[in-house]
Amino acid sequence: MIKSERGLLRRALAARFPLPLSLPSFASSLSSFDEQACYSNDGVKGGAAGKLRNAKSIDSCARDPLPALFPVVAVALRTLNWTLVQEVRFSEAAASHGFPHALEAFAMLMGVFSSGGMQREVRCLLAGVLGFCRDADCSSIGLLPTLVELSRGALSLLQVYGAAVQVLAEHLLVEDALETYYEAKRMGLQIGVPLSNLLLKVLVKSNNMDKAKCLFNNMKSCCPLPNVYSYTIMVHMYTSKDIFDIYEAGKILTEMEMSGVKPNAVTYDTYIRGLCRAGDVKSAWEFLQDLQSRGLPCNTNCYNALILGFCREGELENALLVFQELKQQRLTPDVHSYGILIDGFCKKGDVLNGYNLLDEMLSSGIIPTMVSYSSLLHALCMKGEMGCALSLFNDLHSRGYAHDLVSYGILIDAYCKHGDLDAASKLWQEMVQNNFVPDAYSYTSIIFAHCRNGCLKEALDHFELMLNNGVMPTVVTCTLIVDGFCKLHRTVEAFEFLNEMHKWGIIPNIFMYSVILNGLCKEGKSVCTWGILGAMIKKGIVPDVVVFTILIDGLVKIAKVEEALRLFAGMSKVGVMPNIFTYTSIIDGLCKNGRLPEALIYFEEMIRGGFVPDRIVYTSLIDGYCTCKDMLKAVELFNKMTQSGLVPDAHTYTCLIDGYSKLLLMDVAVSLLDEMMKLDLSPTVVTYTSVITGYRKLGDWDRAYELKLC
Repeated sequence: MIKSERGLLRRALAARFPLPLSLPSFASSLSSFDEQACYSNDGVKGGAAGKLRNAKSIDSCARDPLPALFPVVAVALRTLNWTLVQEVRFSEAAASHGFPHALEAFAMLMGVFSSGGMQREVRCLLAGVLGFCRDADCSSIGLLPTLVELSRGALSLLQVYGAAVQVLAEHLLVEDALETYYEAKRMGLQIGVPLSNLLLKVLVKSNNMDKAKCLFNNMKSCCPLPNVYSYTIMVHMYTSKDIFDIYEAGKILTEMEMSGVKPNAVTYDTYIRGLCRAGDVKSAWEFLQDLQSRGLPCNTNCYNALILGFCREGELENALLVFQELKQQRLTPDVHSYGILIDGFCKKGDVLNGYNLLDEMLSSGIIPTMVSYSSLLHALCMKGEMGCALSLFNDLHSRGYAHDLVSYGILIDAYCKHGDLDAASKLWQEMVQNNFVPDAYSYTSIIFAHCRNGCLKEALDHFELMLNNGVMPTVVTCTLIVDGFCKLHRTVEAFEFLNEMHKWGIIPNIFMYSVILNGLCKEGKSVCTWGILGAMIKKGIVPDVVVFTILIDGLVKIAKVEEALRLFAGMSKVGVMPNIFTYTSIIDGLCKNGRLPEALIYFEEMIRGGFVPDRIVYTSLIDGYCTCKDMLKAVELFNKMTQSGLVPDAHTYTCLIDGYSKLLLMDVAVSLLDEMMKLDLSPTVVTYTSVITGYRKLGDWDRAYELKLC
């Protein structure tokens, strides 16, 4: 069978590569060349000088009528000199000396290194041959028996097929690896469990889940039988985010135990992480406690998985309980155990407990990583403790820690959010001087600070610098720039920027669309928003409550209340529920149009929906009733507002004062003005104007003049 396959292969390759196939046999000429090239007076000797002389003899042999790769094989046979052999590329050898000669030379080289136990080198040589066949669009399966034959017994079929599967799998050529694997099994070769596991692992890693299941089932039915590592790989597959199925992972665990294969700590750790990823941290804790009671293997990683699970759920007390249990089980917490807890407390803003854990960590002889210190830096910055954060940052450098891009980014971002651009710029310069290339996160922080300060030009300068330095902006960065244009009522330029953004391959998300829609509404261009909404829906982005609220508010502001009401009614039809801001916009629009009974209906609907009215909603209604001169209803709402714990602001009082002034009830208006001032609320021009106008209508010019002087 081997001879017929080799003949077919030679004919196929001869058609593709028209090179002479009748070359001198390596086996017949090896001894003569060995005497001529390798054992002459200038032959191979020990040490660097000998290797150099040998290299020269090989160069001279390149002009010899004998096959040009022959000297390399002879030297490898005598010296196992991989440094020399690895310079020879199969593709170059085949192009220069013909495919058959190159194939025979590489087969013999593989045999030589295999005999020397140098299997990594064998796989490297085989990779060159397989890569050549793949580039030539030629199947390599028929080639493998040929390599065995050409090696003159130095290689076995099992060795070559096994090496081929490993090479193809490691290069993520899963289709070819599987084809070779199943061909080997059809030939009756006893493929081992380690190689099967390698292929299984690569299939899972490359998201070839169906093929992984088929391979696993094939192992169970046709051998080699799966071992603990095989089952663990499958548990990992079912607990990965790509094909998450904790039920199937549990079934694999049960099947494993029923098959007599004992899970190890890694298996249990993988399953616990899966339960935590499913949000069932309580079950994960019960599972770990059951392992403890049964004396089954668990390690620090099992506990770390659970600590991480509780931290992600915000249950830090339970995370600490697991941490204490870890120590009671005579297992040693590692740098990850402490790092997870420190990060958990820091994210909650509990810097003190974070520092306490850091001290305990140091007392235990565990050196914290920059990850843990970065968690503390971030927590201090979030609390506004910039002095402490900078002190820690500088202290780390004096302790011998090398600052990384993350630590610089945390501080720069914090300074930008606190409006301290000078400090941020100083750190930026230091970061660049230390040969760090600012990333998208750092650029976005600086751009955010400039946009917030209304310095769009400076933001655009940094954006241009970002592009020039080859840093790809994120959709967040671009959204900030678009928002900057919109806030300055430069929506035309915002759309031009949007077109450029498409060229960079950045797709707008719902947040960016919200910014654009809001900008158009603020400019009174609500009519233009429908085109944007249509484009958004065409791209598969479903409008959310924020988008609907922006559109409703925009319509209300241009007095298109009926359209706003229709859009409000349409929200529920697409499964979007209004929030308090949506209700506020609708109620405010109805109040301003004198449609107070309808406004009250929406007000009551809002309360039934579980929303607590805020000061803005109450003030809108109070203003509406004051405008209609229904002061009894306005005062009723005012009292409800104060009874619910809301404090009226200057605008609320101004509405009431204006209402009473229009009714010429000046004593009540002035009383409210005095009450307002006692609450340290500053009357506005509108407030004084309302009272002055009221006194003038009554003809009390002296009182009006007194107030005017205020």
